[in-house]
Amino acid sequence: MKNPDKKTLLELADHSGERCISVYLPTHRKGHEVNDGYDSILFKNHVQKLRADLQQRGLKSHESEDLLAPLHELLQNQDFWKSQTEGLAVFRSPDFFDYFQSPFPFEEASHVGSRFLLQPLLPLLDAHKTYHVLRLTKNGATLFKADQYAISAEDAPELFPAGIDEVAQYYEFEKQYQGRTLGRGEGNASSRGDSTEVNSEKEHLLEEYFRGINEGIKERLGEGNTPLVLACVEYYQPLYQRVNTYPRLHRKGLTGNFEQTSPTELHQMANELLSDYFVEARNKRIERYQNSSGTDLTSSDLREILEASVTGRVDTLFIRQNAQAWGRFDEENLTATIHDGQRQDDESLIERATIKTLQNGGEAYLVDDADLTGRHAHALVAALFRFSPTPKGA
Repeated sequence: MKNPDKKTLLELADHSGERCISVYLPTHRKGHEVNDGYDSILFKNHVQKLRADLQQRGLKSHESEDLLAPLHELLQNQDFWKSQTEGLAVFRSPDFFDYFQSPFPFEEASHVGSRFLLQPLLPLLDAHKTYHVLRLTKNGATLFKADQYAISAEDAPELFPAGIDEVAQYYEFEKQYQGRTLGRGEGNASSRGDSTEVNSEKEHLLEEYFRGINEGIKERLGEGNTPLVLACVEYYQPLYQRVNTYPRLHRKGLTGNFEQTSPTELHQMANELLSDYFVEARNKRIERYQNSSGTDLTSSDLREILEASVTGRVDTLFIRQNAQAWGRFDEENLTATIHDGQRQDDESLIERATIKTLQNGGEAYLVDDADLTGRHAHALVAALFRFSPTPKGA
């Protein structure tokens, strides 16, 4: 499982039973922690803790070992522990096993319950707004797919011309183009007219080259609803924009010679360029919430929010970083029991409200002190409702 998103979260939420195991770890890409096996040792400690927990719940030794077998196999995979990112999440139930690596570290935790523990995944709801980067040079083009945390090249070399030379061979002035340096400082033009003609031919050739690339973009991305960032030298930017038909080509792009730039560096620059894109939907929801603050379209009452999440009334849920509330929620009768701390067989009530909100088409965002103001500013969770509650007795 890679790059979990809203769909992944909801698929995990569908699993239920008496023995749903969740493990979260901070992990390391490199350094002495990798060389000394720090992450695998930490994982082993949690597996031992889980074994004791399962036996305390009445499982026989062979039953707990069968349940933990995929975790033991993972523990013995040395190559796996040498190729970690910042975080690892592992999920196991009697009929399910999967894991994924996270672009940010988790706080270490292991949990056995009737459902998987999913609240640590909530930051990923914001994380995976995707975009594309088109690195464009005279020697070819490379399309990257990215989000805030990762970037990877699309395996699609057949989509684009191999370089400007591939286009040049179809033109009558091919020999002239190959015999000249068609850049700044053109020295072979015998007159101002010759220079103008060469520059015109150069632009025409580049535009034909870019049209071929644009056709590849259309084939791969279609009409598209994700931004496309163009990364190329300044001279190419307006020429490509002139022939572009992809509707979400970013108006600025990245300017420079990126032929030798690593994907990691390109990723960092693109993230900075698209900083507003990552938070635009979230900020619009916060603005709507603030405009409705003080009315019955907002609430920070967890019991009311749980009920509204089940009935499809929650438009947007705002969850404070690291907020937690434990207890039980009876979905059939819409009643909640909230405990001061976690007890055996408790569930995360904020997680339950989040999952039900997402299942019913709502959205959920993590917030901090600066995001929400007014009477709900310091609440663990707050909600913007789609419509006002039905009056009691109505």
